[in-house]
Amino acid sequence: MPSSLPAVRPALTALLTVLVVASSALVSAPATQLPAAQAVGAEAPASPSAPQRDTPLSMDLVSLTPTSLAPGGTLRAEVEVTNTSSEPLEDLDLELRTRAPRVTDRAVLADWQSQTDPDTDGPALATAVAADDEVDALAPEESRTLEVEIDAEELGYSEETYFWGTRRLSLTAVAADEPLTSLRTFVVWRPEGTEARITQSTLLPLAEPDAAAAVASPEAHTASGEEGHLAAMQQLATREDVDWWLDPALLDPPNLPEPGSEDGTGEESSTTPELRPDPVSSTIADELDAAVGARTVLAAPYADADRVSLRAAGALVLESAARDAADDVWRSAGISPRAEALEVPGPEADPEALEQAIEVGASTVVVPSSSVRPDPAASVTPSSVGRYESSRTEGGELSVLAPDPVLSQEFSQLTTDGDTEQTRQRLLAETATIASEYTTASRHVLISPSAAAELDPEAAGSVLDAFAEVPWLASGSTASLLDAADQQDWTTDPQAGDEELLALGRLRAEDIHPSAPSDGTWTVQDEAQEPQLLEERTLTSLEDSWRRLEALGTAMEDDTSLDAARLEVLGATSAHWRGDPATPAARAQDAAERADALQERIQVVPASGYNVVSDTADVPITITNGLDTPITVKVAVTSDKPLVQIGEPAVVEVPAHGQVNATVDVEAVANGAVTLTTTLTTEDDRALADPVEVPLTVNPSWENWTTLVLVIAMGLLVIIGVARARRTGASTRAPAIRGPEDPEELARTGRTTLDTSMPQRTWAERAGYREDDPGPAADDAPDPDDRPEEDPR
Repeated sequence: MPSSLPAVRPALTALLTVLVVASSALVSAPATQLPAAQAVGAEAPASPSAPQRDTPLSMDLVSLTPTSLAPGGTLRAEVEVTNTSSEPLEDLDLELRTRAPRVTDRAVLADWQSQTDPDTDGPALATAVAADDEVDALAPEESRTLEVEIDAEELGYSEETYFWGTRRLSLTAVAADEPLTSLRTFVVWRPEGTEARITQSTLLPLAEPDAAAAVASPEAHTASGEEGHLAAMQQLATREDVDWWLDPALLDPPNLPEPGSEDGTGEESSTTPELRPDPVSSTIADELDAAVGARTVLAAPYADADRVSLRAAGALVLESAARDAADDVWRSAGISPRAEALEVPGPEADPEALEQAIEVGASTVVVPSSSVRPDPAASVTPSSVGRYESSRTEGGELSVLAPDPVLSQEFSQLTTDGDTEQTRQRLLAETATIASEYTTASRHVLISPSAAAELDPEAAGSVLDAFAEVPWLASGSTASLLDAADQQDWTTDPQAGDEELLALGRLRAEDIHPSAPSDGTWTVQDEAQEPQLLEERTLTSLEDSWRRLEALGTAMEDDTSLDAARLEVLGATSAHWRGDPATPAARAQDAAERADALQERIQVVPASGYNVVSDTADVPITITNGLDTPITVKVAVTSDKPLVQIGEPAVVEVPAHGQVNATVDVEAVANGAVTLTTTLTTEDDRALADPVEVPLTVNPSWENWTTLVLVIAMGLLVIIGVARARRTGASTRAPAIRGPEDPEELARTGRTTLDTSMPQRTWAERAGYREDDPGPAADDAPDPDDRPEEDPR
């Protein structure tokens, strides 16, 4: 019963319903009118489905108007029929039938729409022939459009406002008076004065399925941007009636080499490549930036990084890198996301999944409402919001956005290959059935199509336009649901009054269960599917490549040339690759090869060896840089033996495509041979290139022995020179002066200091006597008495 009916009058309502329907049956007496008892707020049993059979005809609903049928209106339907048999079809026409009772059980909608057997329940209310009055037989493979219309009064629907809601229609193709097949659809009956309505919002996932397609599959990426997934997504995103669940990577176009600047192997050519923002990504980023406005934006992980898999693998560096990349984008774009949301698929929904979302830092989870409702088929549909309280993290809580899974699944079928009109009528019927449920509390239903859906902008746009047109839907914002979760300003009582929001309320572990689609609706499953996380070894390899790329980026003056490699690494961590281990493994291999190729452009040019023959020496190190930007590196040298002491590392800047010589101080401690290992790192000690080993011979004593030998040699030369001078000098010398013999010395030793053979000479003088030098004659000796007198002073 609709919310416009006061809750205190159920008995009176039931009685009045019986009278109204019975009266209507007597007046109009449509052939398909059911007994009055079946129209009292309950659904008539679905007609048993005839066995499905191969039909010679296919039917496609072209249009059905109006979106909301009221008394005095006219129902019109157009159907395109195609002869799929090998024989012509004669006397082709179209018959319309209906079921007067409104639908109150949403499961009936799926069952009704799935039937294709001919509907022959009573005579047709209206019959039509070809729209262009063609009466010729329909040839094989030929198509024709048939139209049928009927006044609202002939359908036999009650005009009481509390009997508004979804009605079933069937359109049956008949050839030569033989029913062939039926197309079953819906119309919403809305008498004047009906006030029941609900709020609806659409949360549109905005992401590229392969976040690294611009690098890994550039042709497919370009095609997607021109007329594929990206183009459709961009067109839908600019509508004001959708909110965004946005991958920030879409706002961060990578800088890629100009076409032709790489060779066929992916290696850069000999010339310096010109980098430019990827044009497809740039166009999308500009469009989104211009269209964001005041709409609600939820943050998805950067490049759809699978944070749960990263945490499970211990790849915390990559997890942090994805978070930092997202933060940088939001800051640069000036966008403040309302929440950071992770998806929990219905079949995988269980308490553990929500606990993991809390652990990796999510503030919101998006999970089908069928996984958080005790009974997904209950007669009242609550708003798509709740609050989860962690059972193992103290104070841990999550806002829960619970999109209606049936509405979201149907919206995902609005593709170029889908039957847009049928899907549109199903969505209108579903929302009308929800809005006509018996409750007085207000409700807000969320629709969120699959991120993998290839939506057709025209088809999806027509449905959104219809949502804006129908009177039982009011457009809302996803932010209002999150506000309700934060404030917990809600009720769980369906009859609490329209000033309170009927919500899922506070949820605990026992309220979470897996759910999955079944026969057009969603049902609770006995056991949750085990999530297929990304492989640990693949994530470990990706993290190693990321570390090396980040080290290069720190050393480089301009690191834009690393955009492609970084995007490839983060894109390989996407949750999109769950269940497809081969693709991220191949991307991990590509990323490792890219990192290798970049690191190989920075090298230490090894010498054949070094010899140190002094106590200290400056050892020269040659560094080359093959990158397109200058780099700043730290040159560190170590020894395998304590025979030398190494000075502080040198920090040098190496120009692009150039080289420099750095010197490192080496102090010899002892003789011997050592191996010097030269390592290039960033200034914060992250390795940039493979270490290079060079032998070093240490002989610090060579310098001391050489000096000693030179000193000895110089001393000998002086002595020899003096001796030689004495031998070759003048023969005339100044006479020696002989003084009197010291009497005290003579008395003490008893020895004379005079040479008795040469009294005029002392023994010292005699030692220098040469035979060819007779010395002074005795007569020439000075007389001792001739000595000068001593000065008495």
